Amino acid sequence: MTTKRILCGWEFGAGLGHITRLKPIVTALRDTGAEIVIVLQDLDRASAFLDPETGTALPGFSVITGPRWNMPTNPEARKIPTHSFADVLNIIHYGNAAALGVRIEAWAGLLQAIKPDLVVGDFCPTLRLASRGRVPMMMVGNGYTIPPPGRPLPPIRPWQTELEPFSIDHERMLLETINGVLARRGDSPTEFLADILNGDETSVFSVPLVDPYAAYRSELQLSPFNLPTGMTPLPIEQRRKKGVFFYMPRSHPDLSRAIHAVKAASVDCEAYISDLRPDVAAKLAAPGFTVHGQPQPFERVIPESRLIIHHGGLSTAIAAVLAGTPQLIFPWNLEHLVTARQIESLGASVTAAADWPVKKISSGIRTMVQDKPLAIRAAKAVDAVQLGDAGEALEHVVARCLALMHG
Repeated sequence: MTTKRILCGWEFGAGLGHITRLKPIVTALRDTGAEIVIVLQDLDRASAFLDPETGTALPGFSVITGPRWNMPTNPEARKIPTHSFADVLNIIHYGNAAALGVRIEAWAGLLQAIKPDLVVGDFCPTLRLASRGRVPMMMVGNGYTIPPPGRPLPPIRPWQTELEPFSIDHERMLLETINGVLARRGDSPTEFLADILNGDETSVFSVPLVDPYAAYRSELQLSPFNLPTGMTPLPIEQRRKKGVFFYMPRSHPDLSRAIHAVKAASVDCEAYISDLRPDVAAKLAAPGFTVHGQPQPFERVIPESRLIIHHGGLSTAIAAVLAGTPQLIFPWNLEHLVTARQIESLGASVTAAADWPVKKISSGIRTMVQDKPLAIRAAKAVDAVQLGDAGEALEHVVARCLALMHG
C-alpha cells in the first residue's frame, strides 16, 4: 500500500493556538501511517514538531517554511478600523494582485513538489486558493478565523449588526483582485471571500460565547481540544491574598505600561512573558512581581489567583472563566478585543483602554483583587462556558480527514 502524504499549512496568525490545535490532528493522522509535511509561516514555532534533544523532526514529520505575508508592524496600523475580515486582509495588502499571485504560485509549487493526498490548513486562505480543485482540503480554526461560507462576510464584532460602507467596498475589491489572479491562472472564480477561509470540509473548534460569528453560523461547532483543562474554581478565601497572574507576549505594545501598573499596585504577582529571554525576565523581577522563565501551569496559577491580567488570548480567557477568576484584559488586536468584550458581558472582567494611564490601571488592579462582588460574579460565570468532549472532537476531524484523503 502506498503511504499517504499530508501537507499541513499555517499562513496567518502569531499565537501558539494554531500550533496547539494542529499538532493533535496531524499527530493522529501520522499515527494512521501517513507522512506529514508541516509548512509554517513562523519557524520559531517549529519546536512542537522537533525532538528537543536533537533538533530534528519527530518521526513521520518534515518541517519547512511557507510563503509569508509582511504583517504591518507600525503602531498606526492598529488604529485602522477593522469591522470585517475584508478590512483585515486589506491592511496586509491581500488585494495586491502581484503579491497574491506570487504567493499562490509558491503554494502551488509546494503542492507540486510534495504531491500530498490531503491538505490540512489553519488560517491559510492562499493555500486554499492554490489547492482548490486539485487536492482535497480540511480547514480548521477557531471561530474568528473561519467566517461562515457561501455568503458575504458578516461583521466580526458581534455587537455590530451592519457593516461600514468601506468594509463592503474592501470585500468587493478583494474579490475582484482574487478572481482576476485566478482567471489569469486559468482557475475558476470564487463567489465569496469567506469561501477562501473554508476548505472542502471545515472544522470549527469554538466556544459560542467567544465566536464572533455565532449568530450566523449553522454548521457544527466542535469542542476545542487545545484549551486548558483542570480548572477548579476556589473560593476567594482560599486564593493567594492579593494574588495576581500576569501573562502577556513580549511584543505586546502595552506590556511596559501593564508591568508598571502591576508593580505600582503592590500585589503578589506571578508573571510569565512569552518569548522573553531568561536574563531579561530576571531584570524585570521586583518585590511582589515574580517573573518565571517558563510557561506556568494554568490549572494552578489561575484558580489560586484573585485576578489574571492578559492580552485576550482565547485559551487564557476561557481558562479564567472556568476557574472563576476575574480578568483584566489588554487586547492586542481585533480578535482579542472581540474575546475581551464577550468575556466582559459576563460581568467579571474589565477591558483596558489604550489611553488609560498607569495610575488608573494600578488603582483598578488594587480594587479588583479585593472586590468580593466581582469574585462572586466570576464564580457564577463558570457555567457560561460548556465545553464538549475534546476527544470526540479530535476523533471527528481525523475521521473526516481520512474520508477526504481516501476519496
